[in-house]
Amino acid sequence: MLHFLTKAVLAACLLLLPHLPAVAQQKEIIVEVNKNIEVLCALNNQLSAAFLRDSVADPFLYTSTRLMRLNYEHFLPYQKHPAVEATQHLSDKIGTGVYLLGLFYEELPRVKQKQPVSEVILREIHPHPDTAAQVVQAYMQLVAQFYQDTRFDRYLRQNQPTYQLAIQEVRKSLPGRAFLPTLENYYGASKGSYHLVVMPFFKSGWGLSWQVEDHGKTHLYNIAAPMQEQVLDRNKRTLAAGYDNPTEIRNLSVHEFGHSFVNPLTTQPPLEAQINQYAHLFKPIPHQPQYTDWLTSFNEHLVRAGEIRIALQMGTAQGAQALQTSYRDWMYLPHFLQQLSRYERNRIQYPTLASFLPDLVASLSALGQK
Repeated sequence: MLHFLTKAVLAACLLLLPHLPAVAQQKEIIVEVNKNIEVLCALNNQLSAAFLRDSVADPFLYTSTRLMRLNYEHFLPYQKHPAVEATQHLSDKIGTGVYLLGLFYEELPRVKQKQPVSEVILREIHPHPDTAAQVVQAYMQLVAQFYQDTRFDRYLRQNQPTYQLAIQEVRKSLPGRAFLPTLENYYGASKGSYHLVVMPFFKSGWGLSWQVEDHGKTHLYNIAAPMQEQVLDRNKRTLAAGYDNPTEIRNLSVHEFGHSFVNPLTTQPPLEAQINQYAHLFKPIPHQPQYTDWLTSFNEHLVRAGEIRIALQMGTAQGAQALQTSYRDWMYLPHFLQQLSRYERNRIQYPTLASFLPDLVASLSALGQK
């Protein structure tokens, strides 16, 4: 099971890297609906009735699955469709990775790959990559048949008001236009595009991040279900799609995109081994039981420190202080902030985060002496 998917898955700097802003200035976070992912969501919902508790049994889950319930009921007549059974079979192998398959294909009902499916996903499906690729292709053929049989295009048109509301709720809480140029300059790297994909017809509080390689460029995707309860009127029209949450939008667009610059570096074998030499430093983070290993803790410390330093780069000292206060339980944060400050002062020596990471990791020896 791909438990890590939600993981594998942000003034001197501007002067030292003049080639990056010209590219980054043209970019913005793309907030969108992905048709393929919506079809895969509908299929998964038919397997997820356990989330659809009534208001007495679980009031919170009831209010945070209102749109999911509508989707489930709409497609319930197709619960025995072969695509639903195939979704169950594939989910048993790759879990939430099923949603990601839509990123590698052109828009349904056409079944044509745009890019090869990530090897890490294929390995979980079958040990032989050619067989795994055939399994995925056969599955997507069934998904396309489900699209046709359910007249999914009509469903999308009927629910455009909900999709547009979700997009509007997200857009009003995105960071400013300077964010992506600052992010790329800070880490000394560039991505092809940044996508925040709304998936409003699933239960609140779920998300998934992935990156897709295409012709030498890396495209980042954050798939997000609603972040809080949805509000419907008596005619079941959507009044609030569940994305009007500035804190969570900031987390998706700043924190998660920051991980896309950090995690691919720290999981490279030589550096990962170097980081894990300091595994004895691991301590549980208060109120954060989901972080259970040193490499994950290292990444989280680094990304959080990067958020604070980038906020200062953008001239928002108050925001940086607020972040530092909210991250006060992260015991090594002062050390990481100190090291990133050294990185900023020496960008000629360290033009990229990748070039600085070995020295940052070596600095952890000082923590063991305290």
